[in-house]
Amino acid sequence: MKTYHTRVSIGLVTFVSAVILACAALPNIMGDDVPIPYYIILALVLIFVLWAICSFKYTIDGTNLIVSQSFSPFRPSVYDLTRLVSVAPSGNLISAPAGSTKRLCLTFTDGDELLISPRQQEDFLTELRKVNPKVKIDEALLPA
Repeated sequence: MKTYHTRVSIGLVTFVSAVILACAALPNIMGDDVPIPYYIILALVLIFVLWAICSFKYTIDGTNLIVSQSFSPFRPSVYDLTRLVSVAPSGNLISAPAGSTKRLCLTFTDGDELLISPRQQEDFLTELRKVNPKVKIDEALLPA
């Protein structure tokens, strides 16, 4: 069993933080009086979102890829790597268990796609090949 933590993009963290901080600043700019609990709630939302972005992990356990979050109340998602067809780079910003905009798109036999961003990408791809030697890995991801 091998675990990989998510790559964290400073740009993604900065964008999310800026949006939430703008929500905090806007009432003041508009001249509205805002109760203190409003700021406390926004601070908690910011902490939760940043924690969510930074805590994804990907575990290869036998022939399964387990996508989870550290200390999460949510059930992990399990993907059968024997059904993995291809891996390609992706910059897709759709919501995904990835803390970075530099993502991998994993495509499975049924057409399902999974976007992830493992920190040690080269090692992760090597492990995928060990589990499923038939997987097609985009040349842009392979070392030169």
